[in-house]
Amino acid sequence: LLLGHALLGGRDPADVLGPAVALELVHTAALLHDDVIDRAALRRGEPTLHQSFAGRHRAERGRVGDADAYGRAIAILVGDLVLVAADDRFRTARVAAPVLDRAWERFTDLRIEVMAGQVLDVEAAAGPDISSTRALTIATLKSGRYTVARPLEIGALLAGASDVLAEALRRAGDPLGRAFQLRDDLLGVFGDPDRTGKPSTSDLAEGKRTLLIAEALARLDDAGRRELEAGLGDPGLDGSRAARLRALLETCGARDAVEARIEADLAAGLHALDALGDPEHGRTGTVDDGPLDADASATLRALAVELARRQH
Repeated sequence: LLLGHALLGGRDPADVLGPAVALELVHTAALLHDDVIDRAALRRGEPTLHQSFAGRHRAERGRVGDADAYGRAIAILVGDLVLVAADDRFRTARVAAPVLDRAWERFTDLRIEVMAGQVLDVEAAAGPDISSTRALTIATLKSGRYTVARPLEIGALLAGASDVLAEALRRAGDPLGRAFQLRDDLLGVFGDPDRTGKPSTSDLAEGKRTLLIAEALARLDDAGRRELEAGLGDPGLDGSRAARLRALLETCGARDAVEARIEADLAAGLHALDALGDPEHGRTGTVDDGPLDADASATLRALAVELARRQH
């Protein structure tokens, strides 16, 4: 969001710090609720909030009732509270009311999209199969859109960008955000737990139907598909079985296919950003937004590469 604001000539980041914090709070709320949905034990190397409160329930004398249910309830309520705080912070932007209203509409879209993506993710985990198209839609809505695309668009709108340019920024951000999520999916299966902060078996045990899984199911023979399906969503999945599943995902070419898609999305996003800086492309419309800030543009490109190729 701050880069989107700077790209369009926003001079003082403090003017939009409230909306920037609001996005971080939405992200935090999404993680709190996602950990409950996934029954995740760790987040960034530490116990998840629902696990922490469940442990407190068990440790304190005189507590009654189900400790796990208590932990989940507290985490859901904290997530709800954080969402309220996000709304409150967004409205503190130091911009004209009409400008803030335009940005608020996109902030609403962002929140709807991440919830829709989460619903699709839950549905996919409960279903017998998933297509690559469906997996890419989930990656875009559940994470990519609210991680990169909408924040860029909102930041530009807060700087007074035209709807034409703000929408063009959103379109440029979509493949970059998707690349970020696809990298996250690979790290969830092949990443170093000491760097990712969560077990490398968790995504498989939770049955996440990502592009990686969709590509594998399309490539494996019947025996391989049965083995993969048997391990997906098994809470008792151990290290040796997870290693076998990782081998299947690699030998069938699924991992390479996702890597190729990440690079393609990165290239598409960078190309779209380049086009925004060219008066002959992407800057059409009735409103002249002026040149993009060169420093912010360079920073955004570097960040895009880091998002797609990170190892943690």
